[in-house]
Amino acid sequence: MTYDQDGVQRLREELEDAIGHYMVAVSAELLQEGVPVAGISAFGSYDDPSQADFDGDVEGSVEFTQAFQRRLTAGSGGAGLLWCGVSGWCLFRTPDGSGRGLMHAARWMGAGLLPDPARVAAFLSEVQMDPSAAGSAERPFYRSPRADPRALLARLRTVGDEGAAEGAYVDQRFARVRAQACQERVLAALTEPEQELVEVVLHTGELDSLVGFLEYAEGAAPRPGARELARRLGSDLALRARDGRDSHQEHRTAFAYAVEQG
Repeated sequence: MTYDQDGVQRLREELEDAIGHYMVAVSAELLQEGVPVAGISAFGSYDDPSQADFDGDVEGSVEFTQAFQRRLTAGSGGAGLLWCGVSGWCLFRTPDGSGRGLMHAARWMGAGLLPDPARVAAFLSEVQMDPSAAGSAERPFYRSPRADPRALLARLRTVGDEGAAEGAYVDQRFARVRAQACQERVLAALTEPEQELVEVVLHTGELDSLVGFLEYAEGAAPRPGARELARRLGSDLALRARDGRDSHQEHRTAFAYAVEQG
């Protein structure tokens, strides 16, 4: 690899990293709003010729759970938030059988190239309330494809620089952000006042599956609080199944932990 090639590759990687941190910042805002974010992606190859097919270069995305996507597409198809390095944010919805491409089905936010994460979250809320009124079907253009990628990199670093300043990897930071949001949601649910007992009929295999998923979360969660909640919830469920309905107050260690954290 020549010196020039090495510089180009390094710029691609730096762009991808900066875009990734911006995606994390937006995801954190969405998760605080209760949006089920499933993943993020970043693409920093500003000179990739295939991107010219739709007048683009670098990009990033925020992906949702399948259930949330179905809500956005009236029951089927895909949906997500896409950030385009030329046109800013859009929400794309591609219902099954629609025959529409991603860009043809997009609602463009139109609030500049790098809006604040809170503004992106507000845009998604607007789409959910009235998809036809939120944003615009007309695509904006804030810069030319492949134009001055170093200037774009400098701008990206001002909107997603918290993780970069800490030296954190994008995937690690995203995992922590998602675990924190999940932990806060679980703690709030466990300590909700005036809770009722709910009768749920489960096959033994379904119960074992739930406990198994909680065991997986205990091992996979990047935060100790989330791991402890998963462990206690799994234990509570298994012990209540063994000891019967009247044991619901005895086997409530997850609730006790949530109260301690409050």
